[in-house]
This record gives sequence, C-alpha cells and structure tokens, in this order.
Amino acid sequence: MAASKTRNYLQDKGYTAAAALTKFRAVKFSAAETVTPVTAITDVIAGVVQHDVSSAEILKGKGASCAVEGDSLMEAAGAITIGARVCIDNTGKAITFTAGNRIIGHCVEAASGAGDYARVHLALNGDVAGTA
Repeated sequence: MAASKTRNYLQDKGYTAAAALTKFRAVKFSAAETVTPVTAITDVIAGVVQHDVSSAEILKGKGASCAVEGDSLMEAAGAITIGARVCIDNTGKAITFTAGNRIIGHCVEAASGAGDYARVHLALNGDVAGTA
C-alpha cells in the first residue's frame, strides 16, 4: 500500500540546491546552507527533499525545501515494515536498517517495495550503527 499523501511534520528548512534533486530522497550538505544528493550510505543527512528541483530550475533560483524534523514521505528502495529502523541507500532512498549504515529514523507507514513511499519519523542525528 502506498503511503498517504498527508504529512505530519514539525520543521522544514529551505536550502540552496547544488545539483538536481529528486523529491522524497535524502540529501547532504555540500556547503553552508547548500544541499546535494547523497552518494554513500554513511553520509550525514541534511534532510529529505519535498519537491523535485531540476538543473534548469536551479539556474532560475529555485531552492530545496527539506523536511528536517518530524514525519516525511521517503521513496523506498525495497519493502519497509512499520517500526523498522530506516537508513538510506547511496541514492538517498529509504531502506531497512543494515549494519554499517546511518540510521535516520523509523518507519511509521510501510512501503510495499521499491518505488513505493514510506512515511519515516526522522531522527537525522543518527550515528553509523554496527548491528541490528
């Protein structure tokens, strides 16, 4: 089942986009107040992008609105069950916890598989965890 479209969030933050961004994927900082797509499972997450940002839109001054606290939809790379600890893959999609990955929150609405959306309660200060 696809995650519902409503959000229950506490805080979004606007950032400058350094590269094209895909909605509902995690991003990292590339400079002060500037975000770019993640490239590794251990990247420190700045937030979850709420709208696509194309290269053409960046040239026109469009920025990135990122969820930084509370709940956000995230594109899933596979099935994620309610209550599971959530991490990211190297493209910023949500995945179920795997050792050596940085936990960014927990799933509060399940994703049935790749391309579906999970609702994730964000905890972006997560450390790289060694075991389940």
